[in-house]
Amino acid sequence: MKIHEFISTFPDEHSCRMHFKELRQSEEIRCKKCGGTEHYWLQAKWQWQCKSCRFRTTLRSGTHLQHA
Repeated sequence: MKIHEFISTFPDEHSCRMHFKELRQSEEIRCKKCGGTEHYWLQAKWQWQCKSCRFRTTLRSGTHLQHA
């Protein structure tokens, strides 16, 4: 994707984060603590929370962007 395409597709940080969230949700999100696969989204924190142990997973956790 060229820079002008990127800017027109993602005009602000929110649209980029929402797209990344949708991509992450299309894959299985596995809890690092208990291995659970059922989560719910905490909008105020921008994190998923495990339904079993309540461990939170960030949007970037487990991706190449984890330590960015």
